[in-house]
Amino acid sequence: MVGHRGAEAVAPENTWAALRAGFDAGADWLEIDVQLTRDGEAILYHDFTLYPKLRDPRWVRDLAWEELRGLDVGRWYGAPFAGEQIPRFGEVLEWARGRVGLQVDLKHGFQAPGDDRLESAALEAIDRAGMAGEVVLSSWDEVALMRVHARRPEMALAVNLPGRVADPAGRAAAAGACWVMAFWPQLDAGTVVRLREAGCAVCLNNLFTSDYREAVRLGVDAVTAADPGAARAALDQILRFAQDDRLGSKHE
Repeated sequence: MVGHRGAEAVAPENTWAALRAGFDAGADWLEIDVQLTRDGEAILYHDFTLYPKLRDPRWVRDLAWEELRGLDVGRWYGAPFAGEQIPRFGEVLEWARGRVGLQVDLKHGFQAPGDDRLESAALEAIDRAGMAGEVVLSSWDEVALMRVHARRPEMALAVNLPGRVADPAGRAAAAGACWVMAFWPQLDAGTVVRLREAGCAVCLNNLFTSDYREAVRLGVDAVTAADPGAARAALDQILRFAQDDRLGSKHE
């Protein structure tokens, strides 16, 4: 069970409130979005501009950490979360160590080709925290993943599939990834089998409760959920019914 942006259905995404909510709900991993400030600080933030949440058109990459650290990124979600601030990646790593795994989605955005500052900053922070074995790095930028793999072949990487592709296992292998992140229309049972035979774990992204039975049928390794507590309960119920059906069949 992977809590998407912490637990974005119950708290503002990528905040301490969302991280704690996801952990308290029993998520095995927490998915977070990481990007760089103008002065090279790795922070948790999904959008490339401040506009969607703060109605501020400035780009995150153009602002220094000192300009961002005091912003209220919780009030847009609801009054109980007023005052939530942007977490620094290094602090989140320290908090998560030994507690919960992190799927770190690197938000490269509109960086120039060959710009490796984001992955470099992420790797340095992970090493400082001693979290290399508890982190999976993912990205929509497969070239960036290739750079990470060339530098750190032991690091667990995940490819975000952009659509239904002919050879997802080949794409994962080219990027040095051992995880594939996909939405359920991109997968069928045969594709999941081929990915697992190629040594890839498969994570189904952003499922609604009605989709969990399909996740079980497909045999994926993990699911992401905006509300990991509700997702865990739904999956446990489906698996319990499936087990009861198998026991009933044996008795018959």
